[in-house]
Amino acid sequence: MDIAAAGDWASCRLVDIAAVVGLNPSALPARYRDKTDVLRVLADKLDAEVLAAVDVSADDPDIPVRERLLEVLMQRFDTMAPCKAGITGVLRAIPLSPSTIRYGVPALVRSMKVTLDMVNIPSEGISGAFRAKGLAVVFLDGLRVWIGDDSPDLSVTMRRLDERLKQAEGIAISLGLTQPAKHL
Repeated sequence: MDIAAAGDWASCRLVDIAAVVGLNPSALPARYRDKTDVLRVLADKLDAEVLAAVDVSADDPDIPVRERLLEVLMQRFDTMAPCKAGITGVLRAIPLSPSTIRYGVPALVRSMKVTLDMVNIPSEGISGAFRAKGLAVVFLDGLRVWIGDDSPDLSVTMRRLDERLKQAEGIAISLGLTQPAKHL
């Protein structure tokens, strides 16, 4: 993330990343095929940290789904905070590094499936795929806001996520993916 924060993500190579973290370049093929694998490992690490940090109320059926999703997504942003400059650097490099999108989108959708599972929303099958992809769109819009949100409580990001979750809930209801006030 230090390389990405410095604005060098598009031009860096795996050997550059290995040098920064003190890894022997000969070990790279066994661990990582390319630098997008580094992002996948980071995404998996973030997923695990969010799972460990989320309050058990995230799966409480008495709490509205939108509130539960908002809690988990905000925890994701809190978990990502130490990497904010690096994540911003990766996002800025996307036009110069299309493979980041090609491999990043499936990782994002997988993370959103984890998020849905955390709040007991079905993420399998066609309906689950729509839910995960819709939640990915909500998250990406929140991510765009988060990058510029310097408020200590991330209130700007939280407000945007809540707005987008309300919209997504309306779309899910209209598509028959959920019942009103039950599941997103």
